[in-house]
Amino acid sequence: MLKLSAVLLNTYKSDEYINKDSGTTTPSKNRFQMLIKKPMRNGTMKQELHDLTVKDEVYNKYKDSIGKTIEIDVGYFGQNITFFGI
Repeated sequence: MLKLSAVLLNTYKSDEYINKDSGTTTPSKNRFQMLIKKPMRNGTMKQELHDLTVKDEVYNKYKDSIGKTIEIDVGYFGQNITFFGI
């Protein structure tokens, strides 16, 4: 498990997804848009925007922290890192 420290820029709920073939509905999810500072090999700092899906309890804890640096537990996958809240 990793702890991600970043500025919370926005919170939103994703749209629910309806599979056109099966009709199965995936409910909407809480998401955070976070600005992450990523150190570069040449010593400079790059800022990246990441959207994370977060659980209801994490959303409720930080939803009023827009513009503040928060720390949340995350996992990741892929060669180009994709974070998700845990």
